[in-house]
Amino acid sequence: MEQLKKIDKKNTYIHIGIIVLGIIFICLSAFHEDIWFDESYSVAIAKHSFSEIWNITGHDVHPPLYYWMLHIVWMIFGNQIIAFRLFSVLAIAILGVLGYTHIRKDFGEKVGMLFSFLVYFLPVMCTYSQEIRMYSWSCLIVTILAIYGYRLYKNIKEKTALKVQNRNLIIFGIFSIAACYIHYYALAAAGLINFMILVYLIKNRKGNIKLLRNFIALAVVQIILYIPWLLYLKGQVDHVESGFWIELEYSTWIEVLSFQFRRQLDTEFVFDVHTIIALIAALMMYLYVGYKIYQTKKEKGILFPGVLSIVTYILVILAVYIISLRTPILYARYLIVITGLYIFGIAFFMSKEKRKWVTGIVCAIILVLGCVSNITNMTINYDDSNMKQIEYLRENVQPEDILIYSNIGNGGVIAAFFPDNKQYFYNSEFWDVEEAYKAYGPEMEIIYNYDDILKDYHGRIWLIDSDNCELYNSFPKEGLTTVIEPIEFKTKYQNYVYTFVLLEKE
Repeated sequence: MEQLKKIDKKNTYIHIGIIVLGIIFICLSAFHEDIWFDESYSVAIAKHSFSEIWNITGHDVHPPLYYWMLHIVWMIFGNQIIAFRLFSVLAIAILGVLGYTHIRKDFGEKVGMLFSFLVYFLPVMCTYSQEIRMYSWSCLIVTILAIYGYRLYKNIKEKTALKVQNRNLIIFGIFSIAACYIHYYALAAAGLINFMILVYLIKNRKGNIKLLRNFIALAVVQIILYIPWLLYLKGQVDHVESGFWIELEYSTWIEVLSFQFRRQLDTEFVFDVHTIIALIAALMMYLYVGYKIYQTKKEKGILFPGVLSIVTYILVILAVYIISLRTPILYARYLIVITGLYIFGIAFFMSKEKRKWVTGIVCAIILVLGCVSNITNMTINYDDSNMKQIEYLRENVQPEDILIYSNIGNGGVIAAFFPDNKQYFYNSEFWDVEEAYKAYGPEMEIIYNYDDILKDYHGRIWLIDSDNCELYNSFPKEGLTTVIEPIEFKTKYQNYVYTFVLLEKE
């Protein structure tokens, strides 16, 4: 018994060590102010009020909860990019801690330890834990939802005390509605998990009538709480059906299969060394998990939690794929939302490995891939080129200057960094984005012809262009003086290109 306590204590120290080192690991490349377009949208909308965020994001393609959370961060820290980024890191830090506080308690030390390890060191986590987007918090919320969903299943099966059932039910309900309001992949996961529990409850209603009534009451409450968003949801569906940037191609499935072993998804799919290594690593993991399931197939009850987690993960992807046959919404990056389910499934079946050297090799491979991913992130994120364009504008832009851009990619970044200057997005392709891009307002306005600006304006005009200088070449220069000729800046972060031109109208 004394020896057993020593072993348990040793495992506890190891697990805590993984958590501490893991949190440090995901923070290593997070202390930078570089942002790209998607992040600029989060930064810009964070300054708006809760009601404004509700209305603005209703015309975008995501629910409002994350932006509300980011608004609270903005109220505390102001417009601080690093604070926003560390807020995302915080979610993954907590996710890894769940391996110690929840997974270990429910499924044993080995599963909990492997869960924490995978949360921090899978290659994808190094990158998407830091995105100033809803991904990391969605992942945390869905994972907590799944944990308490499984605890409810155990309550039903074991007919535990009603007090324990209701406590788990309340926590489950809170994170279920939170999932619905943070990302639509999380909504799919929440709907699926709720449906599974309801079916199981009905099937095993004998002795669980009170829990069944409470669960139905909770479902009604969730529906009532979601009704206010349904009108916006319909508008977003109509907007996506009219044309969305996601395309369903063969490369989509390569990215879906290899996502957790990739550092980052490229804007355009490239079948390069990075892709090949990630795909091979992912396929080897799938084969290994399949082998462990086959090897221990007689232990049906014991395998159930891991199988359930993986099946839920696959069913969410399948549901999204079916929708994508009409309107493509299957995008690998969004899988971070349900990656907690993936990680638990992998950790669960890895824990069945009795040969320590095999577990060591698998973990070593993941650690190496994670380190390469993070070193690449640090090289990119801390490159001197990333903030040169912002520093240049800060030194040269005057309060009365106006800024014009036709590429919302780099234009959105400028809008996030210079919220006090009047700005215009020249919407030459007539995108239906006026309501959604109020996130950048009130300083930024959308225009469809240059006369809207030039007719009565006198002063300095900055053209924010990309490498093709399309805006500069098409901009009417009659009556304008070129103060600064085109100057180009290239960044390593997301490979953005900025070209600045300063004109003046007497």
